[in-house]
Amino acid sequence: MDNTLMQLKHAADSFSTSEVRSLTHKHLWTIRGFSQLECRYLETSAKIKDISAAPSSLPSSSGGLPELPDICFRIRLHPQGNKESNKDFTFFQCFTNQNAQQTAPTFRAKFKFSVHNNRGDETPTTVYSGTQQLHGYFEYIRREVLIGHVQPTDDLHLSLIITVTFDTVTKASQNIRSIAPELPKPVEVTKDLENLFRSGKHSDFTFIVEGRELRAHRAILAARSPVFAAMMESHTSESQNSRVIMEDLEYDVVEALLYYIYTGTCPNMGSHALEILAAADRYALPGLKNLAEMAMRNNLAADTICKHLAHADLYNMTEFKKEAIKFICLNANSVISSDGFINLTKSNPHLIADIMSTLANDRHSSPSYFSRDGSLEPLNKRARMTETNI
Repeated sequence: MDNTLMQLKHAADSFSTSEVRSLTHKHLWTIRGFSQLECRYLETSAKIKDISAAPSSLPSSSGGLPELPDICFRIRLHPQGNKESNKDFTFFQCFTNQNAQQTAPTFRAKFKFSVHNNRGDETPTTVYSGTQQLHGYFEYIRREVLIGHVQPTDDLHLSLIITVTFDTVTKASQNIRSIAPELPKPVEVTKDLENLFRSGKHSDFTFIVEGRELRAHRAILAARSPVFAAMMESHTSESQNSRVIMEDLEYDVVEALLYYIYTGTCPNMGSHALEILAAADRYALPGLKNLAEMAMRNNLAADTICKHLAHADLYNMTEFKKEAIKFICLNANSVISSDGFINLTKSNPHLIADIMSTLANDRHSSPSYFSRDGSLEPLNKRARMTETNI
């Protein structure tokens, strides 16, 4: 908490805290022998339990917020649609019982289905968003595509993420003057270490980068990175000379890496996200690697996406790799005409195959029609996350 906010809180005679309570629940349903199903539908359920009171860090005059009753969500798999007109599609449905809605407080729920095979590969589904009044939330996929996806084991793994948000709760209390305000100790430590790095005082190790020096402290380097810890062993030439020459990294990249080691942050990543990610991987700094990946996610562009995809493949960034391929598929005309795509076809032809496969799956699993008799039929693909008010 900022010092100014701490002072305001300590000076107040009373205060209130409003909290929006939410909970994410993940459920995995495995169906073996999927292609042999001939029933109208299969059903299971997911119960959300232990929705407890507000965090203890929030002020409270009554000892916390009241517990909420369990909420049960019913999950259905319609292997061959719900009637003859849509038997070529498999539908996934999630809804709550009416009696659960009457006993639980008002809440909203978001749902997201994911379909995987035994290899862990995911195939895209489509969110139903038509005008027909249906009970609950639906996604669907062409049955022949799904059967091909789960072969040869014929095991379907259906993952459902449920995010529940409850009514806002406000608590009020009086300030107790005898209690000393909490001091932001971690913030002070981080600031002191930042000042130590910037000043270079008491440094005992030097990085030589592009002919310039960056001073650091052996103990901090060794504590933060196992690679630097090995480098600081007495038998290494770097330790004996108290310096290391980095010929393959830019000065700004090494400076950002050291700043992260001292502070746990990297605010000036800029256009060096790829280089910082590579350096973080080399020196075993997973936190910095995650920050670099986040910066790459937030700056996807047609002229750089192929280079980002190649790095994601090199450093096993599975989720970012999927996002990059989806971005390329959505912006195919712009990407294919770029120099990056030409280079990708030469250096990483297997990634081109992944892109083509994703394009083909999207084309087969997203038809754009809906029957006039009001039965479930696919519409144009929309967002995977759809909010349902309950």
